[in-house]
Amino acid sequence: MSDTSGPRLSIDALNRADTAQALEMLAPVIERSPWLAARIVAQRPFADRAALGAALRAAILGLSEPDALRLLRAHPELAPSAPDEMTDASQREQGRLSLARPSADLAIRLADLNRRYNARFGFPFIIALHALSDMDAVIAQFEGRLKNTPQEERARALGEVVSVVLARLARLSEAGPAAHVAVTP
Repeated sequence: MSDTSGPRLSIDALNRADTAQALEMLAPVIERSPWLAARIVAQRPFADRAALGAALRAAILGLSEPDALRLLRAHPELAPSAPDEMTDASQREQGRLSLARPSADLAIRLADLNRRYNARFGFPFIIALHALSDMDAVIAQFEGRLKNTPQEERARALGEVVSVVLARLARLSEAGPAAHVAVTP
Protein backbone atom coordinates (compact mmCIF):
# COMPACT_ATOMS: atom_id res chain seq x y z
CA MET A 1 0.00 0.00 0.00
CA SER A 2 1.36 3.41 -0.88
CA ASP A 3 0.95 6.64 0.92
CA THR A 4 -1.69 8.86 -0.67
CA SER A 5 -1.00 11.99 1.35
CA GLY A 6 1.31 14.81 0.45
CA PRO A 7 1.85 16.80 -2.71
CA ARG A 8 1.67 15.28 -6.15
CA LEU A 9 4.47 15.76 -8.64
CA SER A 10 3.17 17.30 -11.85
CA ILE A 11 5.50 16.96 -14.83
CA ASP A 12 4.11 20.21 -16.22
CA ALA A 13 4.80 22.01 -12.94
CA LEU A 14 8.28 20.49 -12.77
CA ASN A 15 9.00 21.73 -16.29
CA ARG A 16 7.79 25.26 -15.49
CA ALA A 17 9.37 25.57 -12.03
CA ASP A 18 12.49 27.55 -11.37
CA THR A 19 15.55 25.48 -10.47
CA ALA A 20 15.10 25.72 -6.69
CA GLN A 21 11.44 24.72 -6.91
CA ALA A 22 12.22 21.84 -9.28
CA LEU A 23 14.92 20.54 -6.92
CA GLU A 24 12.42 20.68 -4.06
CA MET A 25 9.89 18.74 -6.15
CA LEU A 26 12.42 15.97 -6.83
CA ALA A 27 13.71 15.77 -3.24
CA PRO A 28 11.15 13.11 -2.19
CA VAL A 29 12.12 11.00 -5.22
CA ILE A 30 15.92 11.10 -4.96
CA GLU A 31 17.33 10.12 -1.55
CA ARG A 32 19.54 12.88 -0.10
CA SER A 33 21.34 13.54 -3.38
CA PRO A 34 20.52 17.08 -4.53
CA TRP A 35 23.53 16.97 -6.85
CA LEU A 36 21.83 14.16 -8.80
CA ALA A 37 18.49 15.98 -8.76
CA ALA A 38 20.30 19.02 -10.23
CA ARG A 39 21.50 16.86 -13.14
CA ILE A 40 17.93 15.77 -13.80
CA VAL A 41 16.49 19.28 -13.50
CA ALA A 42 19.05 20.46 -16.07
CA GLN A 43 17.52 18.02 -18.59
CA ARG A 44 14.05 19.60 -18.56
CA PRO A 45 11.58 19.72 -20.15
CA PHE A 46 10.23 16.18 -19.86
CA ALA A 47 7.40 15.05 -22.13
CA ASP A 48 5.81 12.93 -19.41
CA ARG A 49 6.48 10.79 -16.33
CA ALA A 50 8.00 8.04 -18.49
CA ALA A 51 10.55 10.50 -19.93
CA LEU A 52 11.45 11.69 -16.44
CA GLY A 53 11.74 8.09 -15.28
CA ALA A 54 14.00 7.26 -18.23
CA ALA A 55 16.22 10.24 -17.41
CA LEU A 56 16.43 9.16 -13.76
CA ARG A 57 17.30 5.58 -14.74
CA ALA A 58 19.97 6.68 -17.23
CA ALA A 59 21.50 9.16 -14.80
CA ILE A 60 21.73 6.62 -11.97
CA LEU A 61 23.00 3.72 -14.05
CA GLY A 62 25.48 5.99 -15.86
CA LEU A 63 27.18 7.36 -12.75
CA SER A 64 30.94 7.20 -12.43
CA GLU A 65 32.19 4.95 -9.65
CA PRO A 66 32.85 7.87 -7.24
CA ASP A 67 29.40 9.35 -7.90
CA ALA A 68 27.74 5.92 -7.61
CA LEU A 69 29.34 5.45 -4.20
CA ARG A 70 28.28 8.96 -3.21
CA LEU A 71 24.68 8.15 -4.14
CA LEU A 72 24.69 4.76 -2.43
CA ARG A 73 26.24 6.15 0.76
CA ALA A 74 23.41 8.71 1.01
CA HIS A 75 20.90 5.91 1.67
CA PRO A 76 20.00 4.77 5.18
CA GLU A 77 20.74 1.33 6.56
CA LEU A 78 17.85 -1.01 7.20
CA ALA A 79 16.53 -0.46 10.72
CA PRO A 80 18.98 2.33 11.55
CA SER A 81 19.62 3.23 15.18
CA ALA A 82 18.12 6.69 14.56
CA PRO A 83 15.07 6.11 12.32
CA ASP A 84 13.89 9.69 12.81
CA GLU A 85 16.90 10.85 10.77
CA MET A 86 15.60 9.04 7.66
CA THR A 87 13.67 10.89 4.97
CA ASP A 88 9.89 10.64 5.15
CA ALA A 89 9.91 8.32 2.13
CA SER A 90 12.44 5.96 3.73
CA GLN A 91 10.49 5.96 6.99
CA ARG A 92 7.31 4.95 5.12
CA GLU A 93 9.11 2.28 3.10
CA GLN A 94 10.92 0.78 6.08
CA GLY A 95 7.90 1.21 8.34
CA ARG A 96 5.78 -1.00 6.09
CA LEU A 97 7.89 -3.99 7.19
CA SER A 98 8.36 -2.70 10.77
CA LEU A 99 12.00 -1.82 10.09
CA ALA A 100 11.73 1.66 11.59
CA ARG A 101 11.24 0.08 15.00
CA PRO A 102 12.12 -3.63 14.74
CA SER A 103 11.91 -6.20 17.52
CA ALA A 104 15.06 -6.55 19.63
CA ASP A 105 16.06 -9.84 17.96
CA LEU A 106 15.56 -8.48 14.45
CA ALA A 107 17.43 -5.26 15.33
CA ILE A 108 20.44 -7.30 16.50
CA ARG A 109 20.38 -9.45 13.37
CA LEU A 110 20.08 -6.45 11.06
CA ALA A 111 22.80 -4.53 12.91
CA ASP A 112 25.17 -7.46 12.31
CA LEU A 113 24.17 -7.75 8.63
CA ASN A 114 24.49 -3.97 8.17
CA ARG A 115 27.96 -3.99 9.75
CA ARG A 116 29.17 -6.92 7.63
CA TYR A 117 27.70 -5.50 4.42
CA ASN A 118 29.12 -2.01 4.92
CA ALA A 119 32.54 -3.44 5.81
CA ARG A 120 32.51 -5.54 2.63
CA PHE A 121 31.10 -3.00 0.17
CA GLY A 122 31.59 0.47 1.68
CA PHE A 123 27.94 1.54 1.49
CA PRO A 124 24.67 0.51 3.16
CA PHE A 125 22.57 -2.40 1.92
CA ILE A 126 19.93 -1.01 -0.44
CA ILE A 127 16.86 -2.94 -1.41
CA ALA A 128 13.59 -1.91 -3.04
CA LEU A 129 11.32 -2.77 -0.12
CA HIS A 130 8.21 -1.97 -2.17
CA ALA A 131 8.92 -5.11 -4.23
CA LEU A 132 9.14 -7.46 -1.23
CA SER A 133 6.27 -8.79 0.81
CA ASP A 134 7.92 -9.77 4.09
CA MET A 135 11.04 -9.72 6.25
CA ASP A 136 12.02 -13.29 5.33
CA ALA A 137 12.49 -12.14 1.73
CA VAL A 138 14.50 -9.11 2.88
CA ILE A 139 16.80 -11.22 5.09
CA ALA A 140 17.29 -13.79 2.31
CA GLN A 141 18.30 -11.04 -0.12
CA PHE A 142 20.56 -9.42 2.47
CA GLU A 143 22.41 -12.66 3.25
CA GLY A 144 22.63 -13.72 -0.38
CA ARG A 145 23.98 -10.40 -1.61
CA LEU A 146 26.84 -10.52 0.91
CA LYS A 147 28.30 -13.19 -1.40
CA ASN A 148 28.48 -10.84 -4.41
CA THR A 149 31.68 -9.26 -5.64
CA PRO A 150 31.98 -5.52 -4.96
CA GLN A 151 31.35 -4.79 -8.66
CA GLU A 152 28.29 -7.05 -8.79
CA GLU A 153 26.90 -5.54 -5.63
CA ARG A 154 27.45 -1.94 -6.69
CA ALA A 155 25.54 -2.66 -9.92
CA ARG A 156 22.79 -4.46 -7.98
CA ALA A 157 22.51 -1.63 -5.44
CA LEU A 158 22.21 0.95 -8.24
CA GLY A 159 19.46 -1.15 -9.81
CA GLU A 160 17.66 -1.19 -6.46
CA VAL A 161 17.99 2.61 -6.26
CA VAL A 162 16.44 2.89 -9.73
CA SER A 163 13.54 0.71 -8.59
CA VAL A 164 12.98 2.82 -5.47
CA VAL A 165 13.21 6.11 -7.38
CA LEU A 166 10.79 4.98 -10.07
CA ALA A 167 8.31 3.67 -7.49
CA ARG A 168 8.48 6.97 -5.60
CA LEU A 169 8.02 8.88 -8.84
CA ALA A 170 4.98 6.79 -9.73
CA ARG A 171 3.45 7.28 -6.30
CA LEU A 172 4.04 11.04 -6.27
CA SER A 173 2.96 11.77 -9.83
CA GLU A 174 -0.29 9.83 -10.01
CA ALA A 175 -3.27 12.10 -10.45
CA GLY A 176 -5.67 10.02 -8.40
CA PRO A 177 -5.31 7.79 -5.36
CA ALA A 178 -1.90 6.15 -5.32
CA ALA A 179 -1.70 2.44 -5.94
CA HIS A 180 1.16 0.09 -5.07
CA VAL A 181 3.52 0.10 -8.02
CA ALA A 182 6.29 -2.48 -8.30
CA VAL A 183 8.94 -1.17 -10.66
CA THR A 184 12.03 -3.18 -11.51
CA PRO A 185 15.28 -1.83 -12.88
